Amino acid sequence: MSTSENCLRITGACLITSSEKNEGIQSHLKIKERATPVFVKFRPVPFALLDKIENELDLLVNEGILSKVDNSLWASPIVPVSKANGDIRICGDFKVSINPYLAVDEYHLPKIYELLATMARGDKFTKIDLSRAYLQLEVAPEDRHLLTLNTHKGLYQANRLLHQPYGKGK
Repeated sequence: MSTSENCLRITGACLITSSEKNEGIQSHLKIKERATPVFVKFRPVPFALLDKIENELDLLVNEGILSKVDNSLWASPIVPVSKANGDIRICGDFKVSINPYLAVDEYHLPKIYELLATMARGDKFTKIDLSRAYLQLEVAPEDRHLLTLNTHKGLYQANRLLHQPYGKGK
């Protein structure tokens, strides 16, 4: 048995390939004082993408990632992003609604040369596909209304973190 096969055998149970909820960890959003709710209307979607967008919304609802809601004080339009395999990723454009009101903790991100210098002594490297990792992180129930998506099918509240094309808190 090769080293990589042995590693997979030992750690295989830890590898999650679905968007199953990660238990015990919740994302909390901190809002600045005197934040005024922002409701942005939905953006029209290209007719050619309509079925794919609706299918992805239905899938996200069925997986418990989104919940349909009747109303919300906060709402952000969706941004459909075409993936390499032809599927659609539903993202929220939070830069036009919640982002200016988030109290964001600042963290130092290392520069590329710092990372490369750290890796210089390494002899084994790996690649991790985190394509659906955000979807595993639950949003605290009291904060879900802040991440409401406005679509041509109505309003959807995010129960888990979504992909943000521009980044939440950017």
